[in-house]
Amino acid sequence: MSPEGNPHASPDSTAFIADLRPALVAYFRRRCGNAAEAEDLAQDVILRALTHAEWTSAEEARGYIFRIALNRWRDRGRRQVTHGTEIAWDDESAQSVGEEISPERVLSSQEQLRRIAVALQELEPRTRDIFVLCRLEQMKQKEIADLLGISVSAVEKHLVRALAHVARRMD
Repeated sequence: MSPEGNPHASPDSTAFIADLRPALVAYFRRRCGNAAEAEDLAQDVILRALTHAEWTSAEEARGYIFRIALNRWRDRGRRQVTHGTEIAWDDESAQSVGEEISPERVLSSQEQLRRIAVALQELEPRTRDIFVLCRLEQMKQKEIADLLGISVSAVEKHLVRALAHVARRMD
């Protein structure tokens, strides 16, 4: 890493930050349990610190850098809440799932999906829209009511109508 991107980052500050790197990685590793992610988070903190390196003492620098680390960790937590959590790929699980699904089961599932799609197409447009918004888009009934300018009770009635129709078609 070079301090060329920031005129305030001296070679001494770069060396100081590099010396703190193992502590940053350990800090993130304890929290997330993933070595690769801990490395990425530490790298992000180091880049931010080098970009804004304007401290007067080593103690001030250490506090500043670990404040960046804490803020970065909080940002990660907020991002996971709003964007969902990461899903780790497990080759063994994926292999076992693939082996358990037979071609007959796939064909049966496709047939069921086709029947549901046909049943949904038979619904009135508003009833179908409400069903899709609630069941597929995961919107709350109050949100749907506000969106369409109808009462929550009307949304419930449309949902009951849609579910009854789909259930009749599936039987």
